Amino acid sequence: MSDSQAAPQDGATPTLVIAFSNLGHVFTHLFTILYATAVLHLPAVFGLPYGELLGLASVGLVLYGVAALPAGWLGDRWSQIGMMVVFFAGTGAGSIVTGLANGTGGLFAGLTLIGLFASIYHPVGIAWLVASVRRQGVTLGFNGVFGSMGSAIGPVFVGAMIDWVSWRAAFIVPGVLAIGAGVLLAFMWWRGKLHDARSDRAPAAPPGRGAMARVFVILTFTMTCGGFIYSGLTNTMPKLFETGLGPELAGSYTQIGLYVGAITGAASLSSLLGGWLADRYSPRQVYLTFWLLSVLPVYLMTTTRDGALLGATLLAMFFHTAYGASENLLVARYTPFRWRALAYGAKFVLALGVGGLAVHLAGKLFDQAGSFDLMYLGFAGFALLAFACALALPRAHAARPLPATA
Repeated sequence: MSDSQAAPQDGATPTLVIAFSNLGHVFTHLFTILYATAVLHLPAVFGLPYGELLGLASVGLVLYGVAALPAGWLGDRWSQIGMMVVFFAGTGAGSIVTGLANGTGGLFAGLTLIGLFASIYHPVGIAWLVASVRRQGVTLGFNGVFGSMGSAIGPVFVGAMIDWVSWRAAFIVPGVLAIGAGVLLAFMWWRGKLHDARSDRAPAAPPGRGAMARVFVILTFTMTCGGFIYSGLTNTMPKLFETGLGPELAGSYTQIGLYVGAITGAASLSSLLGGWLADRYSPRQVYLTFWLLSVLPVYLMTTTRDGALLGATLLAMFFHTAYGASENLLVARYTPFRWRALAYGAKFVLALGVGGLAVHLAGKLFDQAGSFDLMYLGFAGFALLAFACALALPRAHAARPLPATA
C-alpha cells in the first residue's frame, strides 16, 4: 500500500483531524466535570442534600460509558465526522438544558443528555485520530493533555461563575461554544475539507486471534477498574478539598476550583510522558508501571490533610493519567481497523459506564460517613488488582509498519 493510499484523509494533512479531535476531548471532559463543582453550591439553591443532588448525574455518567458502544458502531458504519458533529451539538444542547433547569427534573434531564452525547467522543474521536496519524503514541499523549485540560478548566470556570456571575452561566456559555464548534465542523465536512478515515495512516502487522482474545479479556478488567477510579477521583475531588483543606486553604468555590484545576492540569502532563514512552518502549510495560505507581498515593489520600493531601492527590492523578496513551495504543494494535471505533466503544462502556456507579456510591458514602475514605481504600485495592491482571498481557506484538508493497 503506497503512502498516499494509506492516508485516511485522501491525501489531506491530519492537522484538522487532530484539531477537532483535541477540541472534542476538551469538551467531553469539561461537560462531564462541570456538575461536580456546581453541586457544591446547589444545595443552597434547591434545598436538597449534597449526596442527593450529586446522584442526579449518575444516569448521565452511566450513559457516558454505556452509549459509547452504539456510538462506536455508528462511527464505523455511518460516519466518524457525522458522529462528531452530533457530539458537539448534543453535548452543547444538554449543557444549556442543565443551565436553564428550575428543579431537579431539569437538572436530571440536562445531565442525562450531556452523558448520552458525550459518549460519542471517545470511541469515535480517538479512533478517527489514531487512524489519521503516524506517531500514534505521542499524538495520543497530546490528545490526553487536551482531555485533562477540559477537566482542569471545568472546576476553575464553574467556581468563578458561581462566585462572580451565576451557576447557570457555567453550563450555558460552554454549551453555546460547543454548538458553534459542531456547526463549524459540519461546514468543513460539507465543503470537503475533511473526510472519514478509510484505513490506518500507519498500518501495523495484524495480531493473532489468540492474542486479540487474551488482550480483550485482560483489558476488560483493567479498564473497568480504571474507569471506576478515575470517575470517582474527578467527581469527588472538589468535595474532598472542601472538607480536607479547611477554610484557611479553601475558603471559596473559586479557590477549590483552582486547586482541582491545577492538579488536573499538572497531571495531564503525564499523558505526554506516557505517550512518548509508549512509542519508544513496550506499551505493556508502560501500562504496568503506571498502574503499580498509582496504588500508594490513592491510599495516602485517606490519611493526609492540607498540603500533604494536595500532594497525594496530584501523584494519584498523575500516575492514573499516564497510562492512558499506552492503553489506547494496545486497543488499536489488537483490533482490526474495521472494528476500531466499536472496540473503543466497548472500552469506554467499561471505563466510563462504571463512573455513574462510582458517583452514586460516593454520594451515599459521604452522606452516611462524612468522608470518602472507604471508597479511596477500595480504589487502591482495585489499582493493585489491575496491575496483577495486566501482568498477563502478551509481552510483545509487532507494531512495525507494513511494507509499502503489502
